[in-house]
Parts: sequence; C-alpha cells; structure tokens
Amino acid sequence: MTNYTIKSKILNRDVVFSIPGESYIYVDLAGDEPGSLGWQICEGGRLLGDTIMYSGEDEAEFAKVCRNWLRSYLRNRK
Repeated sequence: MTNYTIKSKILNRDVVFSIPGESYIYVDLAGDEPGSLGWQICEGGRLLGDTIMYSGEDEAEFAKVCRNWLRSYLRNRK
C-alpha cells in the first residue's frame, strides 16, 4: 500500500492518502477508525462524483495529485 501524509494547518491534523493495492486513492480526513481507508477522492476536491484513479509508480506524481486534491477540497468546503 502506498501512503502519503500532509500535515494540514487549516484542518489542524494529518491528512493521509493511500492506494491500497488498486488504483483508487483514499483519504482519511478525520482520523477515522483504525484500519479504515476513509473516502475515495473525486474530481474537484470532492468526496462524491468522478473518482480520481492513479495507476503510476511515481511517488512524486502521487504526492502532486494528493496536494492538488487537498487544495481543491479546502477551497470548496463549507
């Protein structure tokens, strides 16, 4: 499983992204139950909609996808 963690000052917690073997990216925004993958990330910083998939092996590209999604999420949340 590939993981990437962002320390969010705005949310005041770690935001953990993971790919558990397939190409779907999950995000744990609230420190969900241990063992929980959280939500699948979707286009536009959303948690519902067109799912973002990642099948590459480049960790830098994975990190970029995660950072961009989190920026959009923070910009769009209410």
